[in-house]
Amino acid sequence: MPSGVVSHQAPGLFLKVKYPYKFDGTALCISAFVPDLNILVNPFLPFSFRSITHSLLGLFIYTIPLTIILTILFCSYIGPFVANIAKRKSRIYKPLKFFGIDEWDNLKKKKYNKNFLIVATYSALIGGLTHLLLDLPAHGSIELFFPIILPSPDFLLYSLVDFGPINIGPFVINRDLTVYQLIWFIEDIIALVISLYLLRYIKKHNLISKWYEKTLEAN
Repeated sequence: MPSGVVSHQAPGLFLKVKYPYKFDGTALCISAFVPDLNILVNPFLPFSFRSITHSLLGLFIYTIPLTIILTILFCSYIGPFVANIAKRKSRIYKPLKFFGIDEWDNLKKKKYNKNFLIVATYSALIGGLTHLLLDLPAHGSIELFFPIILPSPDFLLYSLVDFGPINIGPFVINRDLTVYQLIWFIEDIIALVISLYLLRYIKKHNLISKWYEKTLEAN
């Protein structure tokens, strides 16, 4: 799978740039990350929570409701807080400014009304679905239809390079490169470049401020 942060956000950022007033950009981007939060709880569960978070069932019972909550928290507190950090005058914060993080304080202007709930819900649905679809060819199993878990097609499991296992104490690390792992790497790089390009595009054209100004005028 592409990395949950930055790479998985490429489809959501594209939709926001293309149709800025039809989608909630924050919900699109957060929902594309939420399925991978399973890594925080998997060590404490007797089963793989990932099988739920990466399924159509999990999309409705997990991704959408959690995305709504995180979108409100992010826009109200986290985004503005990070924006204030990015505004500081120091070289180490220049990359944050370059990609528009310093404009995230506009997020606190968001109105939490009925329209927000509707737009954020279908934005979360679409963002979460893009995550599942990008993951399909990049894993050794298909969890989309959980509780039914299917193996990936044989050609995706084919080992392109096998360097053999490495034993580290009681742990064994297999150093092989399968087709689906190669697809994961290619997806990750391409999506990362697209996301960074779109973030820079949004910053360069001052789109976040323009989007919120027009939204406030409409209200």
